[in-house]
Amino acid sequence: MEQYTVGIDAGGTFVKAGLFGANGHELAASKERSPHSTSSGGRREQDPDALFGAVCSAAQALLRSSGIGPRDIAAISVTGYGSGLWLVDEHGAALGNGILSTDVRTELEPASALDEVTAARVAHMVSQRGWSGQTAALLRWFDEHEPSMLPRVHRVLACKDFIRSRLCGDMSTDHTDAGLTGLCDIERNSWSEDALDLLGLSQWRAVLPSIGPGAEKVGVVTAVAAELTGFAVGTPVIRGVVDVAACAVASRVLDRSHMSVVAGTFGIDQTLHRRPRTSRPPLLQCRYVTGEVYLASEGGITSASNLEWCCRSLFGGPADDARSRGGDLYRMCDEAVTRAYARDRLGDMMFFPYLFGGPGGAPAGLLGAVAEDGFDEAALAVYEGIAYAHRADIESLLEGEDAARPGVVRMSGGASLSPIWPQIFADVLGLRVDVADRGEIGVRGAAITAAVGIGMFPEFASAASAFTPTLRSYEPDPQQVAVMAVRYARHRATTTALAAVWSRGYSVDDRYCARSVVAADA
Repeated sequence: MEQYTVGIDAGGTFVKAGLFGANGHELAASKERSPHSTSSGGRREQDPDALFGAVCSAAQALLRSSGIGPRDIAAISVTGYGSGLWLVDEHGAALGNGILSTDVRTELEPASALDEVTAARVAHMVSQRGWSGQTAALLRWFDEHEPSMLPRVHRVLACKDFIRSRLCGDMSTDHTDAGLTGLCDIERNSWSEDALDLLGLSQWRAVLPSIGPGAEKVGVVTAVAAELTGFAVGTPVIRGVVDVAACAVASRVLDRSHMSVVAGTFGIDQTLHRRPRTSRPPLLQCRYVTGEVYLASEGGITSASNLEWCCRSLFGGPADDARSRGGDLYRMCDEAVTRAYARDRLGDMMFFPYLFGGPGGAPAGLLGAVAEDGFDEAALAVYEGIAYAHRADIESLLEGEDAARPGVVRMSGGASLSPIWPQIFADVLGLRVDVADRGEIGVRGAAITAAVGIGMFPEFASAASAFTPTLRSYEPDPQQVAVMAVRYARHRATTTALAAVWSRGYSVDDRYCARSVVAADA
């Protein structure tokens, strides 16, 4: 009897699920919108019951569409976003909403920020920089604003660990998610007592989860979870890995010549290293799924989530047209960008993808439009601007004597599904871009982890080759590479100038106003 594995990916926009055969072929897939809320004070949260409800709905839809009996499933694994915060009691019940890694409440309260010397010392201990949605920063926020929370907490979990706890009761974490908390010594693969002391978080040490390999069985589907999901009682559940690592392994990022670019809700750019990067601590760093190398990452919320906002808030006319024709606005964007990118001369419009915060406080927006510009030019500006933001992060990632020297980009995330966007990335980066040819890459990474966890494959490399056999490639066009280099330089210079104006603020110059009034009267 053939064995099947299920991968579940809890993303910031959707919960996705996939069922795979022993040969790695995807047999069925499903998707449910991932519930989240935005409120004042920079909060971005998820209702825990609503999130697990979306997981259950995706699982039920997957089983219905596949025609596979639940007892034929050999293993299940979950992936999800890293950092953020899920606090649970001894029964696994969430203590309030889960906090997404896009939460920025800690940025809005600079008084509680670490001083530069302490921040640098902590960064050295945990091999990465601090940032607003990091678990470490959010725990400090709870200490300051909700000090009564800690006595109620049994475990501090990541998103995928919370979902897995609802499936099988296990409340551990793996070395990829632990590595992204800002609390872990990634070389020793253990919580950093020194970092906890410096951060003033030693009192949280007892409720941090145990750390184990991602590809390890940690429990089985309970009767309660089986009733809600449709999975069979007793189905093995594998611990799993964080989504950026799942996407990287499913994109066959397996040696140091490969660079992973995840262009989704977050933009994450990643390289592999024999030792943790120390010349410049990256935004994120963890031990990789193989356990033998380290995954260093730069990035931010400057990627495809900005296109989602533009489609919802700016592209009203095309959106209405797409709906009236029963079409897909994202497909319309691809078609518009393909037309615009093929023209001999590209327009001057540029998009700055900083809706969730830009470098140095740079604002988001479209600049350089002229009256003749339309939807095609605006859509191209958005696609280009997001690619430029990735390049800026990649330039930082490739600085220093311990930087990687990749020769090919393995791209995943929503942007990789576009027929034109990977080509723009290739031209902006000047490197070949490979894209997995089918399915949701995070889901596939979770299923690969499940397959390795039950011994269906001996290690991740052979599993990734089976699950991702085909990659489509985009070679950089030398002519477009030269054009993109000039446009990228302008984009970076404009970003720097905008940041200087926005961070400095402005005041009314009474003399200027007086001159303006005189000129108007004249």
